[in-house]
Amino acid sequence: MASSSTTETKTYVLEKYSRAYATKQTDAGSSEWQHFTNPLLRLVLDVKMSPTKAESFRLRVVWTMSGAGQAEQDVILEDLDLLAFSSLDDSFKSESSPLKGVYRETTFGLRYLYVPESSEARKVYRRFQVSLPSAAATMQLVEVIRVVCPCKTTEPGALERKKTKAVGAIARPPRPTQHAPVQPQPTVHFTEPEPIPVPVPEVEMRPSSPVVEPEQSQLPPPPTPESENEPPPPTPSNPVQDIAMDTEAETEKLLASLQHATNLYDLSYGQLARLVGDVVREDGFPRLMENLSSMWSVKALAGSM
Repeated sequence: MASSSTTETKTYVLEKYSRAYATKQTDAGSSEWQHFTNPLLRLVLDVKMSPTKAESFRLRVVWTMSGAGQAEQDVILEDLDLLAFSSLDDSFKSESSPLKGVYRETTFGLRYLYVPESSEARKVYRRFQVSLPSAAATMQLVEVIRVVCPCKTTEPGALERKKTKAVGAIARPPRPTQHAPVQPQPTVHFTEPEPIPVPVPEVEMRPSSPVVEPEQSQLPPPPTPESENEPPPPTPSNPVQDIAMDTEAETEKLLASLQHATNLYDLSYGQLARLVGDVVREDGFPRLMENLSSMWSVKALAGSM
């Protein structure tokens, strides 16, 4: 007899995905978070239903990557069967629920009990959270998931306090925008140059209509007809151009120092992985990936000629 089960798929486009793995339950507050924002993130729910009950409730977070001249490739960041948590053995359950969801505005977070292959291994919880385009989309996701997962709202600021635990999340002042932006180079950098302060020219405030009594006036006599034909005084230098020249000099100095850093190729796998992790967490990493993609496109086009 053929199976009468049906599968319904729901897809939600994400703006951000973050995950943290704690070594034990008491260390959840000190977990290190990883963040993904580019190029395309999706949350996919596959619900398999029989006429009488739900058979599976699969949740996946998919990161789609594409390169120049290459087919799109999906990287699975999360793959969970939420329905399976209700059938865990008592040895894996504790006083806390093995599956819990929280949400507020455009953010949804999920905590689940990680079940290792060995039953004697230490029980740990894993967490991830996603940001959706709108609060309405978040509520749609919650209404679907809360059938198999208890969900509740959080107090304002609870999710933000977790985000501050991410490694390398250091606030930096905005860069001056008066000059043309410098294209990022495909290199790993150790320290970022300090932002260049923008000098504010001092402007002397003068009244628009000065009142001077004739007997106390110290002003020179009105200009003669010959002085009216004299050229105007030279225009003071533009501070914006000076800033652009200083920025270009700093950029050239940075590029020269990176070209001499040949010991980068001698790094171990672990050291190189940490450096790449720092670059991925930088705010400018999506723009770097876009520039690299365009560079590979030009290289592929030149090679085909």
